[in-house]
Amino acid sequence: MNPLRIWTDGVCTDSRGFGGWAYVRLWNREARGTAGGERQATTPRMELTAVLRALTDLADIPAPTPITLHSDSAVLMMGAGQLAAWRGNGWIDAKGEPVVERDLWEQIAAITLVRPVTFVRVDAAPTDKRPEGFVSAWSDFARERCKASGAFTWAIPKPNMAKFPAV
Repeated sequence: MNPLRIWTDGVCTDSRGFGGWAYVRLWNREARGTAGGERQATTPRMELTAVLRALTDLADIPAPTPITLHSDSAVLMMGAGQLAAWRGNGWIDAKGEPVVERDLWEQIAAITLVRPVTFVRVDAAPTDKRPEGFVSAWSDFARERCKASGAFTWAIPKPNMAKFPAV
C-alpha cells in the first residue's frame, strides 16, 4: 500500500496576532493542499491547526494507509509523544497544568487512534527547493492574506501544486 506523506507548517506574527497555516499531502503521486489564516492566533495553534486539517482531509484515503507527517514544530513533536499520557491523565500535563490547545490535541489524538501516523521532524529553516519550504511559503502567504482580509481557508490552486518539489 502506498504511504501518504504530509507536510505542515504554521506561523504567527507575534504572541497573539495574525496566523497562517498550510499543509500539502502527497499520495499516489498526486499532491494537493490547503492553506488558511486566523486572527488572534498563536504559532503553536497554527502548527496544530495545519496538522489537524491535514489529518481530517483523509476521506479518499483507505484507513490502513500509513501516514508520515513532516513538521518543523517542536510543540507537535513533543506533544505527539505525550498523547497517551495526556489522555490517560485527563488532559493534564506532567507539571499538573491543563494541556495547552487541548481542543486541537484531543482531535489529533482521536485520529491517531484509528490511523497509523508517524511524525517526522524537518529542518526549521526550509529552502524553496524542498517540500517543507513550499508549505512554509504558503503558511506565510496565508498569514499575510489574513492580515488583509480576515480568516479564510482555501485549496492551494492546482497550477501551484504542480510546482510542489516532492512530486
